[in-house]
Amino acid sequence: MKKRGAFGFVVVTVFALMAVSFSPWPRQARAQVGTKFGATRFPAIDIDKSDNLYLMMSVATASDRPHSQIFFTMSKDSGSTWDNFPETKNLSKSRGEAFGPSLAVNKNGTTRVYVVYHDDSNDINQAYLIHSKKKTKFKKKPANITPHQGGAFSPRIALDSSEALNVVWGDGKEPGLKVVYLRSIDQGETFTQPLVLSGASTTALEPEIAVGPDDGINVVWQDQDSGVSEIRFARSTDQGLTFSAAKRVSTGEGNAIEPQIVADSEGRLNVVWVDESSGSAQAYFSRSTDHGETFSEPVNVSNKPDANIHKPVAAVFGNTVYIAYQDGDLFGEDNGDRQVYLATSNDAGLTFEEGRKVSRADGQCGRAHSPAMVVDSSGTLHIVWIDASVVRPCADEGILFYCRTENGRRFSAQREILAVIL
Repeated sequence: MKKRGAFGFVVVTVFALMAVSFSPWPRQARAQVGTKFGATRFPAIDIDKSDNLYLMMSVATASDRPHSQIFFTMSKDSGSTWDNFPETKNLSKSRGEAFGPSLAVNKNGTTRVYVVYHDDSNDINQAYLIHSKKKTKFKKKPANITPHQGGAFSPRIALDSSEALNVVWGDGKEPGLKVVYLRSIDQGETFTQPLVLSGASTTALEPEIAVGPDDGINVVWQDQDSGVSEIRFARSTDQGLTFSAAKRVSTGEGNAIEPQIVADSEGRLNVVWVDESSGSAQAYFSRSTDHGETFSEPVNVSNKPDANIHKPVAAVFGNTVYIAYQDGDLFGEDNGDRQVYLATSNDAGLTFEEGRKVSRADGQCGRAHSPAMVVDSSGTLHIVWIDASVVRPCADEGILFYCRTENGRRFSAQREILAVIL
């Protein structure tokens, strides 16, 4: 498994930010001369029933050792302003490295925010949960929800209509990795024992989860047990008590990796992943209109010659499907285009327009990567990504950027969202 559990951290002051080559820094950043901020990776974004935006990110908080934390900020005005100044909230406050947040916001009744991530405070990656009691009043201490001393990697969370928590992760208790599922009906106070979804496979990893409007629980993951990496799918219709047998979604002869799944308001399941069957890494899309019984023939969304696409993510509003992805190696180790793109379909994913460049990273020093996005109730798409070219010296960690679009063709001005450390 090619995975980086740590990243080289950078903590600098606003003086160093004046080297930015293309976009003015926010007025509040310029006013805070000497303010420290953390380099950022792996954003996650969600929205509540009032269209308030919630944003989590892994943030560097030390320059001399691997040490990241889960930071939080929100916007109440459709992304125009964020509450990251004068200090961005550090939720994890770990003595180790807290990384890779997954975010879910309750949209029925009282608004509560839930985030899971993995943390190596106990000398091995384990899954942690922290949530707010009401709106953004978070509990003071994260909870380790791993029921054993084995590893738990890349946990992901989704809520159903009763605010039950549905969590999956790649589990390393036994030799190899399995995809497991847990559920909580008391806001994370207690969880069921892990249920293995990946069968006898010992190389199942990177699960993603989506709960549909019918409360069906849908999980995809990357499975390498056959010798070729495949995207597999399983579904529960009984609140997580049982799941269907794993089904293959990808159809190519080459490796299929990095899946993501979204359930739209009609209950249709939208799956994206990276497929290497053509000899290059491309973003592929498939949709199910029958609750996962069958999936459509995969569509090559990126469709770029010799592409090296990674980190595809999807968002859906009606028959409009958005897919964002980064063009360049997963860890920035090649000389690809090094930008984030957005491809749009207006016919429920049958065809996609050519991907449009969202980011403006300086490819000679860093790249744009790790997009995340969400659609609000009016159909506006909100997208964030990391630009690693704005901080010198060149590194692969950077600053979180945000913009929005109403149609996938025209974008608002880009805005930097700093993770401010006091």
